[in-house]
Amino acid sequence: MHSNLPSGINQQWLASEAGPAIEVLVIKNSWCDAVIACQGAQVLHYQPKQKLPILWLSDTNQFQRGKAIRGGIPLCFPWFGKHPHQPDLPSHGFARQMEWQLQQASENIQGHHLSFVLKDNAATRLLWDYGFEATMDIHLGNQLEINFQVHNTDCQPFEFGFAWHSYFAIQDINQTQVHGLEQLAFLDQLSPDGGYSHVETQPIRFSSETDRIYQQAGGHYEISSGQESPIYIDAPECSSVVVWNPWAEKAHRLGDIPGDSWKHMLCVECGKLDKANVLLEPGQTVSYQLVLSR
Repeated sequence: MHSNLPSGINQQWLASEAGPAIEVLVIKNSWCDAVIACQGAQVLHYQPKQKLPILWLSDTNQFQRGKAIRGGIPLCFPWFGKHPHQPDLPSHGFARQMEWQLQQASENIQGHHLSFVLKDNAATRLLWDYGFEATMDIHLGNQLEINFQVHNTDCQPFEFGFAWHSYFAIQDINQTQVHGLEQLAFLDQLSPDGGYSHVETQPIRFSSETDRIYQQAGGHYEISSGQESPIYIDAPECSSVVVWNPWAEKAHRLGDIPGDSWKHMLCVECGKLDKANVLLEPGQTVSYQLVLSR
């Protein structure tokens, strides 16, 4: 239980038939409404006042503790996708499936600020045997600001990758464009030829399953969809971007993207992954920022 939470933050529990409930914090202020799960320090909902929600969340989540939540902004850390050497380890690392500790919560005229921390423990050491301290600072105001910081508390250097696997709420994938990645080489993970040989000269449009990795991204993007107001994404320190939509067949196989809801979600995932992984020396700290707005 969290004591002395500022006004506008309420603690709730998302019940699961499969085990213990997941704790969430429900935030309401003059600027926005939001929900954050303490598991993964994961923002599940963010809606600026008088505007449409920015994030998509699956209606079929079971909210089972220790299982990844489909939607919102999961953090993939300390690796993205399959582990490069041990494919039996959890996909996208362990940070999104572990309980983060709320260190601080405050409110001012600009909104609410919450700070979560995840430190190495027996469970993380079984998967990744390094000492670390990860911090997620989340500001909820007229825009959503997330600062992710990693500190190496070990006596040896380590390499990590990460991405905010953000699920954005859109009107219709068939009427959606992503601006800001024009003229950049990308890896089409669905193409048999592989390699960063593909280049898009126009804003990205969607007509089938899409899974692209950009490694020289500029950090500023816009999602436009139908008549809805655009979503703006700023992640200036993140040179890697993944653009993903599963389309109908894969959404059905995944099992937790029900019906045609795949038409109303799009992932634009900012981070540092693969060739852009980060090498952090003992005692060093590195930080990254993600800002979302409409």
